[in-house]
Amino acid sequence: MTIPSEFVELVREASSIVTIAGEHVRLRKSGAQLVGRCPFHSDHAPSFFVHPGKGVFRCHGCGVGGDIFSFIQLLHKCGFRQSVEFLAARAGLKLEGLTVPPELIAKVSEMKAKRRDREDFERFLNDRIEAINRQYRALGRAATHAEDCLRAGETDAVVHEMAWAAIERYIAFSNRIEREGLCDPEVLKAEWEQQRAAA
Repeated sequence: MTIPSEFVELVREASSIVTIAGEHVRLRKSGAQLVGRCPFHSDHAPSFFVHPGKGVFRCHGCGVGGDIFSFIQLLHKCGFRQSVEFLAARAGLKLEGLTVPPELIAKVSEMKAKRRDREDFERFLNDRIEAINRQYRALGRAATHAEDCLRAGETDAVVHEMAWAAIERYIAFSNRIEREGLCDPEVLKAEWEQQRAAA
């Protein structure tokens, strides 16, 4: 019997790759991802990455990667169907005698929409934080160069003014990051939701 795609998606949504991979790998936070030692090869340095928002994993050491079903297939050396059945049983979902009712189709559609929302927000969050970090680093480099000029005994009044302006811009931006929560996920989520509502 072919497994309905709706059932596969239901199993996927019910199976957290972070939880299941975390039972076999000690994972730690690394930016938007989690990292640990790969369970599929002798990994001396952590090279196994899990991306919670996308529900995927990738090992940069041995090159394996995929979704939760791929993880189970590699772990148990089984096929796709067996991986679905294993995860379904773990989640308390039954395939036998399943007919796909409209309620299940609607539930899967809703879960897919929520997953897309999570992925969209994660992209927005990562892009915004990276832009803030780029600006912060650029202003920091300019402020460091300005401090070097001042320490070197630069006497030109225009250079002095430019140097102090660079330092002030760096301090002002640092304070703004803290004051306005420019890198705070909760603040950015509110902004993202406002933008989405206005679209």
